[in-house]
Amino acid sequence: MAQPNTGAAAALSRKERIMDAFTNWSLRWIPDSMVFVLILTVLVFTLSLIFTEHGPWQLVDDYAKGFWSLLTFAMQMSIMMVTGFVISDAKPVKRGIVKLIDIPKTPKATIIVFALITGIISWIHWGMGLMLTIIMGKEIAIRKKGMGLHYPYIVAIAYTSMNIMANGISQAAPLLSATPGNFLENVMGVVPITHTSLSPFMMTFLVFELLCLPLIYLLIKPKKEYAVEISEDLYEEFTKPAPSVAKNVKPTPAQRMEQSRILTFLAGILILLWVGNLLITEGAAKINLNTINYTFFGLAMLLHESPASFVESVKTGASTIYGVVIQFPLYAGIFGIISYSGFSEIITHWFISIATVETYPWIVFVYTGIMDFFVPSAGSKFVIEAPYLVPAAQQLGVPVYQVINAYGTGAQVANLIQPFWALAYLAAFKIKFQDILPFTFLLWLFSGIAGSLYFLIFPLGW
Repeated sequence: MAQPNTGAAAALSRKERIMDAFTNWSLRWIPDSMVFVLILTVLVFTLSLIFTEHGPWQLVDDYAKGFWSLLTFAMQMSIMMVTGFVISDAKPVKRGIVKLIDIPKTPKATIIVFALITGIISWIHWGMGLMLTIIMGKEIAIRKKGMGLHYPYIVAIAYTSMNIMANGISQAAPLLSATPGNFLENVMGVVPITHTSLSPFMMTFLVFELLCLPLIYLLIKPKKEYAVEISEDLYEEFTKPAPSVAKNVKPTPAQRMEQSRILTFLAGILILLWVGNLLITEGAAKINLNTINYTFFGLAMLLHESPASFVESVKTGASTIYGVVIQFPLYAGIFGIISYSGFSEIITHWFISIATVETYPWIVFVYTGIMDFFVPSAGSKFVIEAPYLVPAAQQLGVPVYQVINAYGTGAQVANLIQPFWALAYLAAFKIKFQDILPFTFLLWLFSGIAGSLYFLIFPLGW
């Protein structure tokens, strides 16, 4: 019998210890986002007190001025998250996923289909991508059991596909910048999404990443003899049939209306017809947060079988937005201090002092990736960073849309090695972050290098 390679085993053990130490440090020292926004508030208040002319009470006033400035944005983000969940939760979507999974007959074909489908969905709507990658990953683990697909590897594909490709038309910064009345409209105006997410520059980069993902996944795929498939306990848990719900033999007129498809179908069709007419008559440049939310609201209503089904799904999906509801006013308060105290001008001058026209987009890419480790919500973080990143770009002569592109790309790359966005996956798949980190780390390296080269070679786009 062949003897194990002790050198390789020792190297693997060292790598595992490094990964475990990194993950344990993150989970031990990086607090919940609610705690961090409070710490960040104290930090920004203290720095503004030191470096600006505003005294303590003036800073409190600045905080109050900004506190309610993001109510519209918070509602827009809440609807985006809920509609993404509701669409993913619709029965036709779930049935479609199962049919897609059954098409490929080999492990390699399954991985390619998994990567491409989840990548495209996540580009369209990151919230929908989050839900569907979890659903699809579970179904692959169950339905492809016996093919030698490593269970943590499946989870890692789901997580990385969503994060890398979420830099699409549903990302907060480009959509917010394209929406009239946004919180920085007086500074940067309205930036059409055709200059950011739908620009040839960003579309080329994202198509490149989408095509590379299956190849990278195949290269890092554990061999069948080393693969650990889904456990029997999890297999039984995931395949357990849902309890049946008793139906009323003689429903009341109100109950018949609640269970009727007609009302939601008509509402959904009318909404989508309006959106289609807007795109035909005014073009993709008119796409903004409201347009995207309206589209997915209509799709969600169309895909559900009744008002009752739609509402039940919304109730479940609403549990995901508590952070936005509570934390966005706090981030808006931080925005108020930074903007009204003059602290944003100080940070702007610091960025100008270390950057050139050619290096600024790359600096934004790296900087926002570091900041994302502490403020993992791209929408929240944009509120904090934009007041000084955008003016610095304008003074350097860098197009604002290129700053938004660099910002969004850097934020998505950082998510691959920090556990915040992985929590939903860890809970759904019942797995530890340490198990998927070796795979996500390799994708982080790929995305980080690719993004850096892209923004260094084409700093102003093309």
